[in-house]
Amino acid sequence: MERKDLGIPAAGDLAGWKEADSRLTRRFVDQMDEEGFWSARALKGYFGDDDARALLVAHEARAVAQAYTTWAILDYRPQRTGKTRAESMLAKGLSEPEAMLLRARIESHPSLYRVASHDAKAGTVVLEDVLLGGAVTVYDQLFSENIDDSVLIAARVFPAGRFHFFDPAGPPLGAIMGGEAAEFLQERGLDFTKDGLRGGAQMFGWLWGWLDRWEKNWKPPRLCNTDGDELLWHTASFSVADQQKVRDALAGRKDIDYDEQEDEFAWTKDAGKGAKILGGPVTLGRIELIGDELVLTVNSAKRFSIGRKWLAKLPGVTFRNVTPRQLDEPAEDRPLDERISKPEPVEMTPELTASLQEMMNKQYMGWLDTPLPVLRGKTPRQACRTPDGRRQVTMLIRTTPDPMGPVSVRVPRQAMLRELGLADEPLTSPVSGPQKSPLPEPAATGSPDGKVGRNDPCPCGSGKKYKKCCGR
Repeated sequence: MERKDLGIPAAGDLAGWKEADSRLTRRFVDQMDEEGFWSARALKGYFGDDDARALLVAHEARAVAQAYTTWAILDYRPQRTGKTRAESMLAKGLSEPEAMLLRARIESHPSLYRVASHDAKAGTVVLEDVLLGGAVTVYDQLFSENIDDSVLIAARVFPAGRFHFFDPAGPPLGAIMGGEAAEFLQERGLDFTKDGLRGGAQMFGWLWGWLDRWEKNWKPPRLCNTDGDELLWHTASFSVADQQKVRDALAGRKDIDYDEQEDEFAWTKDAGKGAKILGGPVTLGRIELIGDELVLTVNSAKRFSIGRKWLAKLPGVTFRNVTPRQLDEPAEDRPLDERISKPEPVEMTPELTASLQEMMNKQYMGWLDTPLPVLRGKTPRQACRTPDGRRQVTMLIRTTPDPMGPVSVRVPRQAMLRELGLADEPLTSPVSGPQKSPLPEPAATGSPDGKVGRNDPCPCGSGKKYKKCCGR
């Protein structure tokens, strides 16, 4: 005989709530064998596709069956005017802890969440609600051990005592997919309110097919430097007749900085788009004098062409050869001069990572006054003068992915929203019910080994070497 007198766990009893949730999950699994659970009508309702079974097979490793099961129990009505399976389960009777968890699931809303941070030791993951704003910490040991920051998940988050658990509502998505996924949902008529998200829960299932199409059509982004040139490293060699004369000539140029400690010259530009973005000079290339050789390193064909012309005009300097190199070329294939005497990597201390985050915060805040093609040439601040513009800018900020690199840097989304008066801005109509507290801006954390090479590109994205930028 089934027990229905199980006591309610204390609010802070995580193990007790997890055990109750496991019992309820087993009931969900039992439902999967019932007649009509995998009916053509139900599958098409969730996937929005006649070929739903192909999607189940294609995304098996992405927990697609679990996401469908949650929807089929909480939201799908086998008869249009009948009960959902969850409502029938409550009517038949459950232990009080299971009933509380099931009601919490029913009352929850699906949304797109960004993984803001995770702690495998504590078994926690902080999720930012991309569609409604705010953040919540969920307790899931397996999830915390197998997730990366910045990725997105379609999920339902629900309370369990003093904790929060979650169920998948749709597919996991890459960090750069958030804006397009939200646009897809909005174009399908999904209302970005709690009631709207609950009422349109099946649309998160439509994202499985959308994900297939996105991955099929996706092309790697064109990587450019601050001048808009495609990135392609060039290491050029020049012969030098008189090193001292060349040193004097370089020292006399306004666009050359000399690093006495490293004994190298930086070719810079203090005007133009890049300088405006970075708030200071842009390093176009680096120059080293080794015996009777001058070595120029730049990151594009255009910069090499310009640098070659003016270097060849220096006294006694003659071009020898150049070696281009893609960004992903193995280190052992690089020209010898880039491999000898490689400096020891610099440890990214908390002070340095905080300084890097502060620098990036300034750049992102400057973005608020930058004209954008997506806003028809208006700046985000200008676009916020209309309700439609406010909604568009809110979504742009919420879906902006964090930069990728050896050091973790966060987009200061809450600060940007507050600056524009959008911190609590709904995307369509006012959100019913209390909102969760916004997530504090996370501090930057180090790379996996906490180190960045002094000659590596600076993780702030300036285009300069680390030692010439944040590593100063």
